[in-house]
Amino acid sequence: MSLLLLLACRVGEGTGEDSATSAPSPVDPGPSVLLYRVVVFADPHLSDPSGDHADRLDRAVAWVEAEAEARQIGLVLVVGDVAWDDGLDRARASLDALTVPWVPINGDNEVALGSEEAYATTFADHYAHLAGTLEGWTAGPVEVWNPEFARTSWFHNVAFTLDGVRFVGLDWASRDDSGLMSEFGELHDFEGGTWSFFAEQLAGTTDAEPGSVVLFSHIAMHLGTFDLDEMDRIAGITFPRDVQVWADLAGHYHAAGSEEVPDAGYELHVTDAIWDDEIELRLVELWRDGDGVRARTELVIVP
Repeated sequence: MSLLLLLACRVGEGTGEDSATSAPSPVDPGPSVLLYRVVVFADPHLSDPSGDHADRLDRAVAWVEAEAEARQIGLVLVVGDVAWDDGLDRARASLDALTVPWVPINGDNEVALGSEEAYATTFADHYAHLAGTLEGWTAGPVEVWNPEFARTSWFHNVAFTLDGVRFVGLDWASRDDSGLMSEFGELHDFEGGTWSFFAEQLAGTTDAEPGSVVLFSHIAMHLGTFDLDEMDRIAGITFPRDVQVWADLAGHYHAAGSEEVPDAGYELHVTDAIWDDEIELRLVELWRDGDGVRARTELVIVP
């Protein structure tokens, strides 16, 4: 991860309290109404059913359960590198203790460490449950022929709506499992891949309320994990909808930070890994006023 940790300096340093707030309106938009708060889990890294990583995920889950009512937590996003090998069932059992809706997405480690299909199998019935409980649930194909590597890939691209906010989860994880290249993002621009899902979902947001589209992914959507040509393509989709799209919520870097991605028209908020150093989560507060949906993020250390 050394190269990616160097790239993480682009995202700044996550030092605690309030990391970002959407720009205030110059005109009084009227009273604000809190919608709910979203908690972001990043990189639990369970490969073993016992040990410190599993205990740390349990502590993160317990914190959400203890704080859910007081903080009006309505959703947990688990942004990749969740588990592989013998840790898959253990991660699923831990996350199943959440009583608020939780939506996972795979990361690069599930792929590079040979558990891409196993991840799909372990979480298949949970995705089916979400399809029956979350408004406007849409999912891309899971088992897809990948012409770039001439083999089957298992993708997890999902979208849903919660109180008027559209969440779009994107599987940009590389399917190149040969060393360093596995750490970078890929657009997967082929039938059933992530690119077509992304383009279709964003095409439907032209008339959406300002600030009401939230992207989430394991791979951060900025220059560093994607190259210039790839970012130009992403920006071609997002920039025309910069009023509607608030941010990409990501993991992968094992560090926390935030930045503007001006050419693409959205903010990027990366959450630190659960598995190492302090157990740090990102708390995203969403509220609505006369100007649309507003957002503020806060980094929380689980005691």
